[in-house]
Amino acid sequence: MSASTLGQRGPTEHHRREQIIEQANAHFRLYGYRKTSVASLAKSIGVSSAYLYRFFDSKQAIGQAICHSVLNGMHVQLQQIVEGDLPPIERLRHFIETACNLSLELFLREGRMQEVVIEALQNNWATVNQHREDLLTQITALVRAGRESGDFERRTPLDEVVQGILFALTACLHPILLEIHPPEKTRQGLLVVTQLILRSLMP
Repeated sequence: MSASTLGQRGPTEHHRREQIIEQANAHFRLYGYRKTSVASLAKSIGVSSAYLYRFFDSKQAIGQAICHSVLNGMHVQLQQIVEGDLPPIERLRHFIETACNLSLELFLREGRMQEVVIEALQNNWATVNQHREDLLTQITALVRAGRESGDFERRTPLDEVVQGILFALTACLHPILLEIHPPEKTRQGLLVVTQLILRSLMP
């Protein structure tokens, strides 16, 4: 995903850009995305709003940078599972469990960070669309590995299986849905969903 797509300007590598992102991250966690203004960020860093706009074209662009950083961190951890040495069934099980735990950690325990992700979802930011594509790619790799090893059935079109798995996991990946039930109940429900998914994939 290019910097211009995320609304970023100026040199990619610059200590001020990193400082802005770091300060915005702290503000979003403490005050929430909606109550954080470009002016308050600029003041906390010790620069003018005009200077801040040399690196980001809007508050949304700053939010996208934070969202991209957070979701990419999740992607990296999940990719390690996809490329791991466990059998496909165990990799898929571990992938689902980890995706849920990372979402719970981010959306329920990281201050008010869920606000920026909710904003991204509601306004269809490029970062969340990329995150969804990343998840689809990772699940596809896991299901394909299971089919090649003979652990998973091959009758159902691959794209239908992958879309179905991601849709089934929505309850533990969406910040608003995660607030409906206590974390422990979400994890219990996820165990049931995981078993249903794995049984449906049996040859």
